[in-house]
Amino acid sequence: MRRVVYWEKTDRLIYFDEKATPQFWDFHWQAEGKPPAIGPRDDVVVVSRKYLARGSRILEGGCGRANKVKAMADAGFCAIGLDFAPDAVKQARLHYPDLDIRQGDVRSLEFPDGSLDGYWSIGVIEHFWEGYASIMAEAARVLRPNGFLFLTAPWLSPYRKHKVRTGGYPRADFSSEPAGFYQFALGRKEVCSELVRHGFRVLRWRGRVSEISMRDDMALFQRQTRWLLNSRGSLVKRVARLAIFTTLNQYCGHSFLAVARRSAD
Repeated sequence: MRRVVYWEKTDRLIYFDEKATPQFWDFHWQAEGKPPAIGPRDDVVVVSRKYLARGSRILEGGCGRANKVKAMADAGFCAIGLDFAPDAVKQARLHYPDLDIRQGDVRSLEFPDGSLDGYWSIGVIEHFWEGYASIMAEAARVLRPNGFLFLTAPWLSPYRKHKVRTGGYPRADFSSEPAGFYQFALGRKEVCSELVRHGFRVLRWRGRVSEISMRDDMALFQRQTRWLLNSRGSLVKRVARLAIFTTLNQYCGHSFLAVARRSAD
């Protein structure tokens, strides 16, 4: 069962579950079955179109089943997927034989310097106990000057910070990686500082999927959240769901989306 603790030294939440190894992801994606189609209103398409021209070369580092790579390719981008889980790569190639899907490590990319226009990292950096500096450094290396990094990860949101201050999470300290480490929830200041250190300028930051945080972090609202998330319901319910979760994203988003531009020099 997943549990969460606060590590004061790093100002992060730590989630314990099963370690996110290549074998973990292979099993996870196999259990998920065929990947769902990604629509044109998904962030990966909408945000890419906002910052990059059609035909731009975009990598998704840690692409899993590659359905988002497929969505970007369908939207007119030259999309490439990369993942370190061999079976996931094999399945992605079977599902999407026309896509460029590669096996590799986001900490050591086999792309020339400045060869990409965009780079999506979706829920990757939080799984490395040793940190994500090498991932940022590689992203900066392979992006062209003024190229764009689109980054998502779990967020130590204002609501979660409030919950930390009021004793809502147990506290713990660590001298080395603990058994069962799964992922971190990271703070905005930390991530933005790391981006700047690697030559990026942060253009945009927003919270996402507050419904997950409401479901997992807010015991008082679990019944209401389940009711809102139930797919059945009236048009009024669907509109209310969109309005509520969109409004709450900046306060209690489960994850963040950061858009950063690589420096021109």
